[in-house]
Amino acid sequence: MGLIKEAHHTTNMELVNQTETQIPYPKLSKVLFERRETTFNSLAAMPSNVEAIEAALMFSAGLNPFVALVGPSGWGKSHLLSAVASRLSLEHGIVTERYTVVDYLSNPIRSESAHPLILDDAQEALGKSRMKMALRLCLERRVKCGKPTILAFTSPKPSRALRALLPSTRDWTVATMGAAEPAERLLLLHQLSSVEGLVLSPRLSKVIADQMYGNGRTLAGALKRLRLSGTNWLDPSATLRAFGLLDPFFADNGVWDLKHKILKVAEQSKDQFSKVSSTDLALYTMLHEASLSEISVARAAGIEPADAYLRASSFKSHLAESETARAYVRQFIDLVVESLSRE
Repeated sequence: MGLIKEAHHTTNMELVNQTETQIPYPKLSKVLFERRETTFNSLAAMPSNVEAIEAALMFSAGLNPFVALVGPSGWGKSHLLSAVASRLSLEHGIVTERYTVVDYLSNPIRSESAHPLILDDAQEALGKSRMKMALRLCLERRVKCGKPTILAFTSPKPSRALRALLPSTRDWTVATMGAAEPAERLLLLHQLSSVEGLVLSPRLSKVIADQMYGNGRTLAGALKRLRLSGTNWLDPSATLRAFGLLDPFFADNGVWDLKHKILKVAEQSKDQFSKVSSTDLALYTMLHEASLSEISVARAAGIEPADAYLRASSFKSHLAESETARAYVRQFIDLVVESLSRE
């Protein structure tokens, strides 16, 4: 009873605070973007990045004291720098961290440290004369004193300005880290899927690797979106649903339009599904199997959104009564997925 009376005198805000203290719900950002281990083993080695990985490994082993990594955004330079910091800590007991060039230059005392310097986004200094001069002086002191330093530059390839920033250029190893080719993207996709605990069908993996543009962060973001809806994406129905969920990630591909592809397959195969309306079959598939939006589906089919909804709903009701219609849906989905994987 004493506990009950005390609760009556507790304010609502106090109850909320008590609840939040007792039940530490994770933030959505933590669920979506939780940090995975950043080691050399967690980075897929590919022809496009093997040179950079080898240079970073040599640096972390103390065999290559001055390294500059160069490559486009989103393909693992920051991950590689974090892997270097992790290895230095775990294997050599050297505690250091990865800085951006702006953060690093804001505290000149850091340049006096004998610990290895791990510096990201070094390209930020190239277009700003004062920052460039400060970084150049810092690097000169470190090279002169033999203090290990590894930098990462976001750039398609090493430029003259980049090389001019590095004092005693012959002392530096400049390693490139290129954008992945489709076959390499497939390898990366398999590793990212394993990390996320996802099982993808071969056709889904192939389409993502071949048709989804962007960089490694794009692929990682797409897989995180899938993980929010499930982990098993093996059968044709799940594969098509995955394409619907990931449709916005294909926006940079000008020839990708899932709705028109489904409508095209329906038109080409209408004789195969003669006992139903091929258009209604396509509308049902887009709205209820691929979960695409009503407005976009209606626009692609050239009808009003209300008509698209009614026709798809009517077809869905028909499925409950007709095994033939259900078989048609399974066959049609398989045709769509197969068509997408052949492109």
